Amino acid sequence: MSVSLTEQSIVFLFSCVVGGFLGAFYDIFRIIRIAFDSKWLSVFIQDMIFCILSAVSVILLVFYTNSGTVRWFSLLGCFMCFALYHVTVGRIVMFLSKKIIDFIKRVLGFLYKITVIPVKTAVLFLLRRLIKFICFILKISGRSKARLYYEKEKIKVRKVSKSLGRIIKKDSVKTQKAIEKPTKKKI
Repeated sequence: MSVSLTEQSIVFLFSCVVGGFLGAFYDIFRIIRIAFDSKWLSVFIQDMIFCILSAVSVILLVFYTNSGTVRWFSLLGCFMCFALYHVTVGRIVMFLSKKIIDFIKRVLGFLYKITVIPVKTAVLFLLRRLIKFICFILKISGRSKARLYYEKEKIKVRKVSKSLGRIIKKDSVKTQKAIEKPTKKKI
């Protein structure tokens, strides 16, 4: 089966378009890595997703354009356009995305300093004051309870001492009378 030169050039152009789209798709992952400071596991997962989706897209390209026949120029077109995109447009895209991400991070940091930090310090200040107030109330209530207890005990002591004083006075009067009576009885 012979393929004409025009069909081969159309296949090559389709493969170049797919290679360019794969380069742009990979730049999305690179931008995500810059924006969120990705760890090795997330980079690994992103690379696996890219490899699987790029393999699927190349397989679909081959089936769509060549009826499943793999041609070396279609793979070469994908690889060349991916590399060309990465070296030219990809650098510009990454430079601009770094600047945009840095600007967004600065704006968000500034907004964080303006809004969150003052609110956080105000809330912490109010919590400290509330804790001091609660401690003060607990100390006062503890003192007042102690005072009430002390006053109750003092009243009880007074009552007891008064009653004991009466008893003692009665006893002392009785004892004095008892002591005095024998002296009077003495003949």
